[in-house]
Amino acid sequence: MAEPNLEVFHGKTLGNRLATYFAATRPAFLTASILPVLVGIAWAWRAEHGLLSVALALLAVLGIVLIHAGANVINDYFDSRNGSDAQNTARVFPFTGGSRFIQNNVLSEAETGRYGASLLVAGAVVGLFLVSQGGWSLLSIGLIGGLIAIFYSAPPCLSCRGLGDLAIALDFGLLPVAGTVLLLQGDIPEQAWWLGGIVGCYVAAILWVNSIPDIEADRAAGKLTLPARVGAERAAWLLGAFFALGAVLILLSPLPRGAWLALLGLAPGAIAVRNAVQGSIAEAIPLTLMTHALVCVSLIVGMVWL
Repeated sequence: MAEPNLEVFHGKTLGNRLATYFAATRPAFLTASILPVLVGIAWAWRAEHGLLSVALALLAVLGIVLIHAGANVINDYFDSRNGSDAQNTARVFPFTGGSRFIQNNVLSEAETGRYGASLLVAGAVVGLFLVSQGGWSLLSIGLIGGLIAIFYSAPPCLSCRGLGDLAIALDFGLLPVAGTVLLLQGDIPEQAWWLGGIVGCYVAAILWVNSIPDIEADRAAGKLTLPARVGAERAAWLLGAFFALGAVLILLSPLPRGAWLALLGLAPGAIAVRNAVQGSIAEAIPLTLMTHALVCVSLIVGMVWL
């Protein structure tokens, strides 16, 4: 896939401008936040015997999409300011090294910052409406999630301090699953926390493998992610730890046996680890995305039909 350029994203028409802003959110990665919400919806559907608010469920999806898109764009803004994206010659586009909209002069740094902030504000507005419907307990989950989305990249920069993987596991695993269940069911049963933890392991694996090609650029910019601290070779082997931990949580959890269907994710996960260890990161990244998607879809099927 070619990087964005002014020939494609010229901004001369409204349609092209909209396409530019859509592409700048890195839409291919939005499944990493949509699927956890769908997992939460599936659990609530099971618990409430199919009686839940479709409107609130759809708004929960919209809210997480806006927050995730905003976080992606804000990440581009701050990675431009710290120089890590500009000097990333080992990037595997479109997976690593940012969206390249700033570096290829499609959007300015200032435009990107304003756009990212606008998306986050829009997500917060949706979130506040959901709080009005789901109760004040939901506010704490939304507030923590929103702050993580901002400070993952903004100073003090959680990712720069080796906390990015934990932040992503919380923001696109534990919190959206628990928050969605709370919104639709009125409480958070023990099983919802287990579901969130399982999803968190696999979504953190996406960030982990994506960070491996960026190690040298991140180090040069002072962005010391955990892969940057341990090095590419160890990071490749440690990718398997995320998949293994997720599988252990599936087996130990008090979830219905239908959740064991998610163990199917071990197949592409194992191939992803093999490719990463062999240095084929470009092949390992999409397989890791596939693993996360397969686990989430299998959990949904297990909750709804098994």
